[in-house]
Amino acid sequence: MPEALIVKTERTQLRDRPAVKTVVLGLLALSLISAALLAFGVLSEDVAYHFAQLIYVVVPLGSGFVILGATRTLDGTNKFAWLSIGGGVLAWGLGEAIWVYYEYILKIEVPYPGWADVFYLLGYPLIFVGILLLPHLKPGRLEQLRLSLDAIAGSIALAAAMWGAYLSDQIYLDPSAGFFEQFTNIMYPLGDVVLLIAVMILAVRRSSLRFDARLLALSIGMLATAIADVVYIFQVEADTYSTGGWLDSLWLIGYAGFIAAGWYLMQPTKTTELADRSTRLWQLAAPYAAILALFTLTLLDTAGDASILQMASGIVGLLIIARQAVSIRENRELVEKQRDDLIASISHELRTPLTSVQGFAQLLKERGETLDSEQRVELIEIIESQSRHLGGLVTDLVDVARDRLASVNLSVETLELSELLTDAKHIALNSGEIDISILAEPDVFISGDRRRIIQILVNLFTNAGRYGQGRIEVVVGVKNGFAKIEVHDNGTGVPKRYEESIWERFERGAHRLDSTIPGSGIGLPIARSLVEAHNGTIGYRASERIGGACFTVSLPLLASPVESPVYEAVPSSGVSSRPDQPVLTP
Repeated sequence: MPEALIVKTERTQLRDRPAVKTVVLGLLALSLISAALLAFGVLSEDVAYHFAQLIYVVVPLGSGFVILGATRTLDGTNKFAWLSIGGGVLAWGLGEAIWVYYEYILKIEVPYPGWADVFYLLGYPLIFVGILLLPHLKPGRLEQLRLSLDAIAGSIALAAAMWGAYLSDQIYLDPSAGFFEQFTNIMYPLGDVVLLIAVMILAVRRSSLRFDARLLALSIGMLATAIADVVYIFQVEADTYSTGGWLDSLWLIGYAGFIAAGWYLMQPTKTTELADRSTRLWQLAAPYAAILALFTLTLLDTAGDASILQMASGIVGLLIIARQAVSIRENRELVEKQRDDLIASISHELRTPLTSVQGFAQLLKERGETLDSEQRVELIEIIESQSRHLGGLVTDLVDVARDRLASVNLSVETLELSELLTDAKHIALNSGEIDISILAEPDVFISGDRRRIIQILVNLFTNAGRYGQGRIEVVVGVKNGFAKIEVHDNGTGVPKRYEESIWERFERGAHRLDSTIPGSGIGLPIARSLVEAHNGTIGYRASERIGGACFTVSLPLLASPVESPVYEAVPSSGVSSRPDQPVLTP
């Protein structure tokens, strides 16, 4: 977890102070109610004008102070990021106050460019710098490069699309105007582009906070402000803008977003550990929607700006090609890493059965004549069993490597689940000292491949024995037409971030670098593929029974017996606390 995301909760939270809470929520309510009044034209034109002038002093300044005040609970880069964002919003508030002072108090035309424009324009880079400073998860080198290419491509496409849509008509250089006026004419529309790019950066940003209400509110504030600025340019050109109109409600919604961001910033940040996921498709919607818009405008544009659009399209195309090259390299490195992990871990998986085969074969060779027939048969059976295990492991490795388990052929027959559990238990017990207790309903029949179902169970039992602490409880019940098998262990469980990745090939979750625990990372992927081949489901949750992991398999019943509940407790000794229910023991 990035250090900057940690909030010092020992400090008194601003949000817990009644006065602060009243002021912040009052500002938020004032901005939203004012936006509604102006949007729906509830007030008369004269009243709306005076009302808007008052609101444009209170709400913008208040939103900046709310964010700046909330930063007192933060540390590190996170603090500097929100100080910059709060400073940008406060700069807008100062610009609004100066504008109101000239127009409402002095009743003179606001100077252009003037101090109000200085503070307006200052807000854009301050907010953008704050967005760049926000802490985020550190991805791998290639992943970071790929995400950067996404953001850059989307930003260029967005800027070019906005240029083709309206900026080329709005940005003009008046020969009679001074330098500062020309500079201001250019910077205002570019500031809106910067805001939209900031929203795009937040969309592709990776964080330990999957759903961050602060950044969502901040994005709403920036998006509403940028849209209002763009509409304002068109209204000024058409001479249709008037203070107190519906457009002012959109700016107030933007300031409400900033106030909400400050409100959420005042509470301790909950950095709950979540399952690792690759970048979601919806996160790429912002940059690639802008790219699509650029290509569309390029195809439709027949004016003189086509050369600019085409140049931008070419740059974006090159960036996309570069991104694909990076993605290919990233995938290749991932494959190489999986291969290295497999080579490093498969020796552990093969060593135990090979040692048994070699040892017992040597024993038969050297002392076979001194052993009685029963002992020789026992040794031969062990060698045969371990040889089958080795053969099955090699077959599984080939199937997993070639991804053929999705289309595995099943020899379907009618099976009694308790018998399968007993057989799987005996096989699993041969791999080490494991205490397995099984509580199952009688006469639960399923339809499936006997060898494959046992393979599923053995994989789960072995997995529980390998990562648990020697105790396994298996509970079987019937629910909604499915036989439900729960395999509990008393280990440490699977950390939240690995709950999804453990189902991937050669992935061992938190034990990926632990060479002291044998394993190739193919047991769970094989189990999942085989369960799905039987039209069943498999999943993981933390065990509420003995505190470790719980893997649940649901398989369709051959016939639907009367549904009955899963039992409450199973003692580790294998003796049921409910004498009327059978416990399967070897």
